[in-house]
Amino acid sequence: MSQTTRWIVLLGVLLLNQAGFAQPDAEYRRKLDQAAFQMIKATVEFLATDKQTFPEVQTAQCNCDSYESLKAFIEQNKLVGADKLVDDAKRKAAHSIAQINQPGTALNEVKEYLIQKVAQGDKAIRQTLPTYAAFETSLNTIISRSLDGETAAAPLPPTPAATTDAVPADTAATTEITPTTPTNSQKNWISMDGFALFLSILSLAGVAFLAYIVVKAQKPQQSARDVQFDSQLAKLADRISKLEIRKNQPNENFQLNARLDALERAVRHLEQNRAEKPVAPAARVPLEVVTPVQEPPTEPEAPARPANRFRSQPETPAKPTAFYARTADLGDGFSARGLLLTPERDTVFDVTLQSDTQATYQVSENPDAQRLALSDPYSYLNDACEYLTQPSPTSRIRTEQAGHLTLQGDKWKITEKAKIRFI
Repeated sequence: MSQTTRWIVLLGVLLLNQAGFAQPDAEYRRKLDQAAFQMIKATVEFLATDKQTFPEVQTAQCNCDSYESLKAFIEQNKLVGADKLVDDAKRKAAHSIAQINQPGTALNEVKEYLIQKVAQGDKAIRQTLPTYAAFETSLNTIISRSLDGETAAAPLPPTPAATTDAVPADTAATTEITPTTPTNSQKNWISMDGFALFLSILSLAGVAFLAYIVVKAQKPQQSARDVQFDSQLAKLADRISKLEIRKNQPNENFQLNARLDALERAVRHLEQNRAEKPVAPAARVPLEVVTPVQEPPTEPEAPARPANRFRSQPETPAKPTAFYARTADLGDGFSARGLLLTPERDTVFDVTLQSDTQATYQVSENPDAQRLALSDPYSYLNDACEYLTQPSPTSRIRTEQAGHLTLQGDKWKITEKAKIRFI
């Protein structure tokens, strides 16, 4: 079997395998995406019940069937920052569904992410709301229905209407109950599954057969040729090294350049023909008796000079005390690895080190950083700051009282939030 024929057969097997499994994977993803949307929608409805945080809510029920209509509901009820939560949760759901093959595990990750965002850390007070138990139950219900092959948004099958026509007496007695048979859609699905399984088994068998043929045909021959070539190359290299030693001796009276050139040409010729022609015996090159070369006596090393006790030691650089952070990336604190030594346009917080385990922080006075924070207060300020006034896109942020941090492992935990005013 030629090399081209092998590649064609392998490509055909892989294409058949891909075609057989494309439709089940798309259906699986569609159901999990729909279940994730229902969980995000339930989370937004739960936020709408928090009257203290969102006092302008008009209704807590959303008749939404898409992310666009859900965002329209958020804007209508002025749920500040909830649109950012929807985008983040949508990306988290897509990542979990793509990386995890088990639907229950993927949806449970989405559930934990949503609860952590809206009802844990400094938002744990929401667990005392009367609607929290119903919210958590709705998430579990959506997951369980998805595992049973359903989605919360999938419409229930229509109930067949009861017939009101009377059955004639002479035919009622002779009516027989016929056994139910699979529908056409069920037959097609069973047939497709069987066909996909058959293609998968066929592709695995084809790949194994091809691998067996290639290894059996090429490995013994290639290994034998490699051993013979390596042996010849080693002999030629040894001869070259011996002639180089004799050439460098000052008392030698004969010319060795011609022999060295001949050996080097033999090596190049052998390497060029290694992958194309059968192994040819190496040309014989006479080896002269190599006289040992006496190395000149080595001079004793000079004793090490004593270290200058009066030499100035390098100064230890001062430990930095000012750091900068973009946001409270851990919810209730800052990651120690996420702190920067120099400010940037998107570093919203200035952190000042008080000791090895204590620090303070405040909102940066940089206009670019303040505009970024005001564009999305829910993401940048809500976790780390306590509002003394309500935010406005055109206002300026002033820190009335700096926040306090305590180092716990690799995390600077917020022990007291910074108090800020929008002016």
